[in-house]
Amino acid sequence: MPLGPIPRQRRVTRDDETLARAIYPVLMDVVRRKGSITYADVVLSVRERCPEPEHPIYREKPRDLGRRLETLRFFTAPRGYPDMTCVVFNAGPCPSPDAYEDPGSEAAKVAAFDWSAVEEELALQCDDWRREAMSVVHLR
Repeated sequence: MPLGPIPRQRRVTRDDETLARAIYPVLMDVVRRKGSITYADVVLSVRERCPEPEHPIYREKPRDLGRRLETLRFFTAPRGYPDMTCVVFNAGPCPSPDAYEDPGSEAAKVAAFDWSAVEEELALQCDDWRREAMSVVHLR
């Protein structure tokens, strides 16, 4: 179980939204296999699925992927869905010890959850985030 709710304390950027859409199917493949994946392998898997060189995944470093995973938690946490990002690990064999009280239990919740209708719901949320991000005026 995560240590606490994930309050949305920052704006979701266009890159956050684009990467959340791209990361979701990679995580769903891992969830279906009841496996886990490293940050680096998430980046590589998304690059295989998104070969366009202008895609933001080509600017993403594995060590910075946490922000993109947090964006997915902004989607799942308020809806009471399990934290699908619990299947992503550092290069070591397990998550950082303070990430979850019981990582195995959280992974079991993710594996047992019916994710079939969630992709469309995530797409709608990403559309909202994109509109919100496009409405932000950047001052120079």
